[in-house]
Amino acid sequence: METEIRSGRRYKGVSNEQRRAERREKLVDAAIAVYGAVGYHGATVRAICAEAGLTERYFYESFENGEALLAAAFEAVMARLTEEVMTALAPLSTFDMGSIVRTALATYYGQLRANPNEARVFLVEILGVSPRMDTIYWDTIRQVSLSILRFAPDAAERADDLGLDLDLFADGLIGAVVQIALGWVRSGYAAPIDTVVETAMAILGAVNREYLSPRA
Repeated sequence: METEIRSGRRYKGVSNEQRRAERREKLVDAAIAVYGAVGYHGATVRAICAEAGLTERYFYESFENGEALLAAAFEAVMARLTEEVMTALAPLSTFDMGSIVRTALATYYGQLRANPNEARVFLVEILGVSPRMDTIYWDTIRQVSLSILRFAPDAAERADDLGLDLDLFADGLIGAVVQIALGWVRSGYAAPIDTVVETAMAILGAVNREYLSPRA
């Protein structure tokens, strides 16, 4: 009877699909921890599976190779960061661009400091691995920056009027934010977070006044 239950679709009330999803999530979380400690190139399948408490056969149940797991880890980190930022922005008025930008920055930088392993995956390990990983990174970053730009009144129309490419404009904005974050992480989070936020605000505030402010 026990064999029949184990070989069926459910075991102890949990479906095969749910158990696979749980194992995949454990591997992603374990990868973030291992990448944070030794980097992507220093990580091994064995070390990640040991961190997850799983045998190596379960790795290939969910991932074709190490690069596929890195992509999944990055996407998980990005999803958590985005959720935190968007949750923080939800109660704000769409007409108070200064509060929107400052809140987004404070939440973003705060999450990186609170989760250094995730910060390393997000800022360091993903880039330079392969063209595919670089594409995943930049496409994801652009979507986030465009989402934040939607809080800016007339942003797309102003970009058209000024002859700007909104996608490249978004790349430039988020690139400044990310480079500040990278320098901060590499310094061991030396500067207070308020200083980091205001440094980024000095750049984005100037852009807002010049390009994103509503037309008179």
